[in-house]
Amino acid sequence: MKNRLISLLLFLTGVLCMSEAMATTPEQMVVAFQHDYKIWNDESFQNRRPDDVNAMKTAEQNYAALLKKYTQPDFHGEPVAYGSDASHDPAREKIIGKNIQQQEAVITTQLSAEYYSPVYEYHFKQEKQKWYLTQIYLVDEDGKYPSL
Repeated sequence: MKNRLISLLLFLTGVLCMSEAMATTPEQMVVAFQHDYKIWNDESFQNRRPDDVNAMKTAEQNYAALLKKYTQPDFHGEPVAYGSDASHDPAREKIIGKNIQQQEAVITTQLSAEYYSPVYEYHFKQEKQKWYLTQIYLVDEDGKYPSL
């Protein structure tokens, strides 16, 4: 059983590395981010313990590592938040619009959920032939709220 688990982890690590490496367009980066975010969220939620400061620190460190893959080095994100239902999930969050103009892009998505289907805008900037995620906004009738 232990060998199977190790094999599965090695396989998933390879898939994650491939998905990020192959993500060269803003649309591909959105899907890769959703995938990585879902894994981070689910692991953080599973490892949570009441009053366990180390679990929260680990979640924060893992989130910072996730952001490093998609943002520029000087980016500082919002405080971490995770839960039983991930905010980003490639199986339920679909691209519903895109606006790409020269070195800037906005990819709009909608997460399919039972009682609430939030809309997100993924904002990108291109530098030296590479796209960087600059922010994700939760969009509703009252405005846009940074959530990255």
